[in-house]
Amino acid sequence: MAFGRQKAGDNQSDDGNMVPEAEVRAIVEAAIRARDSGRRIFTCSVTVEFTTGSGLGMGGKRSTQVRRWDPAVMIEEVEALGWRLEHLDHVWEQTEHNNALGGAAMIRGLTVAHLLFRMGERP
Repeated sequence: MAFGRQKAGDNQSDDGNMVPEAEVRAIVEAAIRARDSGRRIFTCSVTVEFTTGSGLGMGGKRSTQVRRWDPAVMIEEVEALGWRLEHLDHVWEQTEHNNALGGAAMIRGLTVAHLLFRMGERP
């Protein structure tokens, strides 16, 4: 689900794609190590969106492409270990900017979810 101003056709989204299994495994393994070492708080970050877009440039056309990954399965797996999601925040990080295309700025970036888990009752 996307929020904010959008025109039909401006957003190509892959809603429903899960975070890649390799990333989920690495985070779950880190959560297991943190739990087994007696930690009460566990934090992690995962990329949940990649955006490529341009501002109003030649012809006044704006185009944005968005690819999303859903972290729900990862959160469920971490919570199954006894952790409880306490806080989730999203941060957009610009990774590239190029305005050498006749006034149309091309911008790329990532949205990263930062998650904070607290140890609940042991499963």
